[in-house]
Order: sequence, then C-alpha cells, then structure tokens
Amino acid sequence: MLTILIILPLVVAALLALVMGKRSSYIKYVAIAASLLSLALIANAYLSAGQLQQFSWFNLAGYTFALTTSTMPLNMLLLLIVGIMTPLIAIYSAGYMDLPSEQQRYYFELCIFAAAMMLFAISGDLLTMFIGWELLGITSYLLIGFWYRRDGTADAARKAITTILIGDILMISAMVIIWATYHTFSFALLLSATTHSGAMAIALLLVMFAAFTKSAQFPFHEWLPDAMKGPTPVSAFLHSSTMVKAGVFLLAVLLPLFIAYHLLYLMLAFGLITAVLGVTNALAEFNIKRVLAYSTIEDLGLMFIALGTGSLVAAMMLFVAQTFYKALLFMSAGSMIKANDSEEDMCKMYGSTKYMKLFIPTAIGVASLAGLFPLSGFFGKAAVLTSSNLIVYIALLVVSFGGNIYIFRWLFLPTHKKADRKAAQVKKNYRSTPLSMMIPIYLLAAAVLAAGFFIYYGIPTYLNGYQSAPVSIGAEDIIASTIVVIIGFIVAYMLFYVRDKKSTEEHGILRKILYNNQAVNSAYAALATAVSYASKAIDSVDYAIYGLIKEGAHNVNALGNLIKKIVSGSPTVYIAAFVIGLVVVVAILIL
Repeated sequence: MLTILIILPLVVAALLALVMGKRSSYIKYVAIAASLLSLALIANAYLSAGQLQQFSWFNLAGYTFALTTSTMPLNMLLLLIVGIMTPLIAIYSAGYMDLPSEQQRYYFELCIFAAAMMLFAISGDLLTMFIGWELLGITSYLLIGFWYRRDGTADAARKAITTILIGDILMISAMVIIWATYHTFSFALLLSATTHSGAMAIALLLVMFAAFTKSAQFPFHEWLPDAMKGPTPVSAFLHSSTMVKAGVFLLAVLLPLFIAYHLLYLMLAFGLITAVLGVTNALAEFNIKRVLAYSTIEDLGLMFIALGTGSLVAAMMLFVAQTFYKALLFMSAGSMIKANDSEEDMCKMYGSTKYMKLFIPTAIGVASLAGLFPLSGFFGKAAVLTSSNLIVYIALLVVSFGGNIYIFRWLFLPTHKKADRKAAQVKKNYRSTPLSMMIPIYLLAAAVLAAGFFIYYGIPTYLNGYQSAPVSIGAEDIIASTIVVIIGFIVAYMLFYVRDKKSTEEHGILRKILYNNQAVNSAYAALATAVSYASKAIDSVDYAIYGLIKEGAHNVNALGNLIKKIVSGSPTVYIAAFVIGLVVVVAILIL
C-alpha cells in the first residue's frame, strides 16, 4: 500500500479541483502541494526499493487477478523523473494558466495525468500497466484538446486518441495471447520463462507496435506535432517525462524477451527512420513548439535505436537527460509565446534575446540538445552513439548534425535585430513574466548543467543488474560531437541570423522535400479512404445477404399463407386432402 500511496495526493488534489468551485484561485496551490507530497513519498519509497507487491483484485475461472507494483531500479528511475517534473510543471502552470475559468478543469486533468504516469511507472505486471496506459491515453486526449474552441484543437485531440487507440487494441491483443500462453501477466515471471513459443513472438510484435503508437514512432509519429495545440505546460510534461516515454519504458522492461526472440533489429530500423523524419521536419517547421515536437520524435527514435542495439543503459541515459533539456526548452518556448501575445510563428516573434534572464537558460537547453560537452544532453546522445556499430554511428552523427542545425535555427530565427514599437512591448512582456514561470526554468537549467556526469557514472551503476550492452564514452566521441556542434552552430548562424529571415525560404523546393509530414498525413488519409471503401463493400455484401434472407423469409411466409387457406373447416376439403395424401404415400411405397 505504501507504493500506491504515492499517487494518492494527486488523486485527492484532482477531486478537490472538482469541488472547490468559486475558490478556483486556490486550486493551483493544492496541486503544487500534492505534487510535492508525492515527491516526498517517492523519496521515502527508495528506502524500500527492490520489492514487488501484489493486491488481489478479482477471481475468474479459478485464476486470481492481482494488481502488482514494483520498486525495482528501472521503475524507480521513471517514478523519480515523473515525481520531479510534476511539481515543476505545476509551479510553471501557476503563472502560465492565469485565467480563473480554466483552473478547475486544467488542474483536475493535470493531476490525474501525473497520477496515471506514476501508476504506470510502478506497474509490476501487464494488467496494472494497462490501467495506467489507458489513463494516460484519455487524460492526454483531454489535455491536448483543452482549448477545444480554438481552430484545429479538437481535430488534434481526436488524431492523438485515434492513433493511441490503435496501440490499445494491439496491446490488449498481446495481453490475451500472453495470458493464453503463460497464464500470467507478471513481468518477472514472463522474463524468467525458459520456453519460447511462436505465440509469444507474435505478442511481442504487437507490444512493440503498441509502444510505437504511444512513443510516436514511424509510421505513427504525426499525432505528436499536432498535439502542440494543447497548453505549453502540458507539452513540456508530455514530451519530457510522461506519455511519449511510456512505450520506450515498456520495451525497456521487456528488453530481455525481445533479445531472446531476435526482434531488436526492428526497433533499430524503426528508430533510425523516425529519427531522420524528426530531423528533416524540424528543419522545415516554423512553429516554435512543433519544432520541439519533431525534436522529441528524433529523441525517441534515438532511444529505440539504443534499445535496438541491446543497450538498456544507453537508452536510459538519454531517457533521463532528455527529460530536463526538453522540459526546459518547452518552458522557454511558452515564455516566448506569452511575451509575444500567443504568437507561435518563429518568423513573426521576438525571441529570448530580448530578455537575457530567459536567453541564458534557453541557450543552455539548446546546447544540451545539440550535444555539447559536458552538458547532460551530450552524455545521453553520446551513449547512444557508442552503443551502435560503425555504420549506425556515422548515420547518427549525420542525424546529430541536422539536429544541431534545427535547434540553433530555433534559437536564432525568432531574433529580430531591428528594434521597433512591438519589440519594446515584447521586452515589457518579458520583464513581467511571472516568477513562478522562471523558477522551474532556472532549476531545469541547473539540472542540465550539473546532471551530465551523474548520468554517465550513476545510471550504469544503478542499472547494473539489468541485461544491457556496456556504455563507454571516449575522447574521440567528445571530439566528434564537439566538431558536429560547432559546424552546426556556424551553419545555423550564417543561414538564420546573418541572413534576412523574411526570405522565400518557406516556399523553397528544399523545404518541400524536408517537410515530409504532408506525405505521411496523405498516406493516413489514403489508408482511411481505403478502409472506408472496404467497409462500404463489406456493407454491400452484408446487405445483399440480408436481402436474400429477407426475400426467402417473405416467400416462405407467402407459402404458409397459401397453405393456411386449406384449413377452411369444410369436410369435403379435408376428405380430398386425405385421399391425395394417401395416394402420395402409396405411390412412394410402390416406387
């Protein structure tokens, strides 16, 4: 029960948000207090780490189904990340979500979202995991569609939940197969199973593609940029430590099974394709949040590449490093958007250089994402590089070079050198940025600066008991990454800071090639059209069969009505029928 108590403060805060009514101005303080209490309980849970706890739920057909929680190192790592990020997001939201009419619904959904991720983090079996998995899906749908009256928001929420629903169907299908094969949902028992079966291989494939939908891997990745229609604190939470990492975490837990069934090459292939698509689209995108969304797609692709090479440690190093720099960048983007009166087009807004107190932490986050030594992002990305073979290593360096260009472009493009009346107003808006928004930004910048060596030395030691390829970062990796960062910085500086940003870049041929999300969305539409035609064809066949049966029933009914006419009560008719019947019987006997 101590493990389950971790999520209780957030659930209570969510329920209080529903009943506080006119006292909605206090809801944010309740949410912050609940998130801090959950973090304290998580810290206390580390004292009893390494345990599995079961709670009997119900009995069916002689089997007992239980909820299982785990405080194993991998579970506690994710739980701690979510526990740290939740109060930071709640504090940032206190300044960002400033309309009283939005308070109740927002904090209710946010607290349930955080509680769902914590439940997912401590799950010790597929059944408990699936409950958290589903709660994450519905709460992310609600948060993405929070401003449902705005253009495109409802469509973005529906697109997200539709893609995730595909994964839900795949996941529950895998669970049915696993139960039918092993009669257990326990991760520990599944990992210790010595017998291999074709059914389990199919189940693992279903689990893998379910994880791809949740973690936005090709071809299911296009829901994530559209999810930027939600509030920026939600984007920071979603992309740094919650739902999009659920798929990565699930495959990390089951990694020994994927190794045993020789399925890692699929993770590697899909991860590499996804990383390339994330980089190319980010290079051509102009929306400040969507660039970061494609950056998350790239990061998630790199995590799957690390898992695909069998290096759980490398995947988790990037997993942790990405949490801090991505939350920092989204919060910085939110501050820029708020200062620019909700403008999100990078060519039309004034960037963080108008306010150095924001620019410095933003630049730290950008440098970390680029992989500059010794920031935390370097150790995360270098771990993935060194876990791969030479061909993949070179390919990832090219991907990293593209990533450096788009993130420095993201930094430079909103920077206008000529001051005007709007710039003066933006500077005033920056100066009035609430302290509650700046505190999480500074804390995250400090984490990005200080966490690098802890990630490199601490995580491999902490996850020492897990099956994983070793990680070793040498001087040559530092040199290679530094050169790539410097070249990427110079290219981006020359292209997007020195040159006139009001160019025709938006209509260039290169952008049409790079911005391939339109082709992916067209493929979605074509698939939906094909399914629609197929369903109409099936419906036509179904209607024809129904018509045939209906016509047959009508004819039988007509025959019955005709036969009923001989039941007239006339003795003459009955005698005639008897004679005819007798003749027929005698004729049959003779023949």
